[in-house]
Amino acid sequence: MLTSQYRSFLLRLWQIMEKGEQEWRASLENVETGEKHGFTNLEELWAYLLQVTANDDQISGDGCVSGVQG
Repeated sequence: MLTSQYRSFLLRLWQIMEKGEQEWRASLENVETGEKHGFTNLEELWAYLLQVTANDDQISGDGCVSGVQG
């Protein structure tokens, strides 16, 4: 069963050379609002996604999280 909670983002990932090592950078754009966020590493990206979905983590009776099935 789908819930009314739905998020859609455009995710961009790229690598840069930082102090002789490859590091990931990311940007996330909310498709509905156009709001953009930049992240200097994947941990920051993941923390942001956990934050914006914190209120959406309702598990249905069939074990699906936030209406995602598969």
